[in-house]
Amino acid sequence: MDYDTRVGCYAWIEQDGQVLLALAAGWTGSDGRHVRPCWTLPGGGLEAHESCEQATVREVAEESGYAVRLTGLLGTGTAVVATADRLVTAERPLLLVHLVYAAEITGGELVPELDGSTEDVRWVPLEDLPSLPCSRQVDLALDLQRREHREGPLVDEAPVDEETVRRIVDAVPAAPVRGATRIVAIDGPSGSGKTTLAQAVAQDLGCPVVHMDDLYPGWDGLAAAVDLVTDQVLEPLARGERAAYRVWDWALGDWGRTATVPAADLIVLEGCGSSVGRAGEYAALRVWVDADEQVRHRRGIERDGETFAPHWEQWAAQERELFGRDRTAQRAHLTVRT
Repeated sequence: MDYDTRVGCYAWIEQDGQVLLALAAGWTGSDGRHVRPCWTLPGGGLEAHESCEQATVREVAEESGYAVRLTGLLGTGTAVVATADRLVTAERPLLLVHLVYAAEITGGELVPELDGSTEDVRWVPLEDLPSLPCSRQVDLALDLQRREHREGPLVDEAPVDEETVRRIVDAVPAAPVRGATRIVAIDGPSGSGKTTLAQAVAQDLGCPVVHMDDLYPGWDGLAAAVDLVTDQVLEPLARGERAAYRVWDWALGDWGRTATVPAADLIVLEGCGSSVGRAGEYAALRVWVDADEQVRHRRGIERDGETFAPHWEQWAAQERELFGRDRTAQRAHLTVRT
């Protein structure tokens, strides 16, 4: 698969229990879709004729006013913006390559960037990270250091339709269906854009988001995940208890870490099957998200890579069976096209 590629170089700068973060400015495309502002690591795109280390030092100086010395490469990560989700007219997806370095300050003083891609820069206590809308680079840096997974709001690189987000937020009922927690279930077939939409909705509602992708036990696990999320998440929350669930490690093909969901009065549950059967009985608002099959297929393959291609029809067959038997689309309170 052919991609456009952007290499970004970032610095993790920590001192006295705080990390230096920059507020990335949001931007709006010609079609009105919007990439939201978020807190990210100081850094930016690699320019011609400079090394990744030079780019990191330059970007930190531009965005924060600090001179830094790099102390090591923490690691790398990648993300893909599907062709349909790019804000500029393009014929190929965008591959984002992230390099994260550890760094220490050697001089300068804290000064926000003027007329650049960031709007603010500040020292943020580490314990405040879960409450902030952060970029993928922040979570990548934490994972590379094997620190506790951040369960806070994530703002990814795909844009959202803000009018659609407002429709969903305004439609959330004032009372739960069962127990103490209102569940907003954002459901629909693979590649329809549920995850990006759910993250924006959860950010505006100020609540946690649980992803069904974490609960599918492999490529044949769509139907099984409905009972798993009901037993491990929805029923405990309805009782006013903290919920905990095992996260499926897709690389290893087995269960991995345990994620916790605090007792809350509002939760966004996102993913295929989130409003089906027993799970749907807890949903105060059921949102069905869909798109043309060609768009969904291309988005799915571009986002998850060619390794997903052999599984596309396998997964789609499970969707047709599960959604057809449950009449999920017809039972939705709100329908969204992306």
